[in-house]
Amino acid sequence: MIIKTTRFGTVTIDRARIITMRGGGILGFENLTQYVLVTQGENNPFWWLQSVEDGAKAFVVINPFVVTTDYEPVISDDDAALLEITQPDEVFIMTIVTVRPGGETITTNLRAPIVVNLTKHVAKQIVLDQEEYSVRFPIADNSVDPEKGKEKEKTAPTLSTVR
Repeated sequence: MIIKTTRFGTVTIDRARIITMRGGGILGFENLTQYVLVTQGENNPFWWLQSVEDGAKAFVVINPFVVTTDYEPVISDDDAALLEITQPDEVFIMTIVTVRPGGETITTNLRAPIVVNLTKHVAKQIVLDQEEYSVRFPIADNSVDPEKGKEKEKTAPTLSTVR
C-alpha cells in the first residue's frame, strides 16, 4: 500500500503493519483509526505514528520505559477485552511526545498511553485513572536511554523505516 505523507513523502507500507485504533482513536483525532509506526534510524528512540488515512497527521511517540523505569500503567479488564489481550507479551505501550515551541521542552503523556495488541494489530489510547502519571512528563530533564528499562520493554511492532 502506498501513502502520501507530508513528513516522509510517498511511503510504501505493508498492510499487515497497520494498527487499527479501537474505542475512539487518539484523543482529538477520533476520526482517524489506521496508523503505521515509522522510524528514522535504528538507534532513535522516537518514532512516528503516521496516519494511513491522512498523510498530514503523524504523532511523535516513544516507548515510555526508555524514559522512566517506574511506569506501571494499569489496563482495565474492559480495555483488555476491547483489545483482545489474553497474554501480557501481546502488549506494547507507547506514549505521545510533545515538543514545545523552541524545542527546549520535550514531554511525553504518561497519563494517556497508546496500548497496542501486537498479535491483533489493534490499539487504544487509554486515559489512566492513575493520577501519579503526568500528561507532561519531561523528557529533556531525563536522559532518554534506549537501554533503560529493557526488563520491562516489550518488542515494538514491526516498524516501517524511512531513509
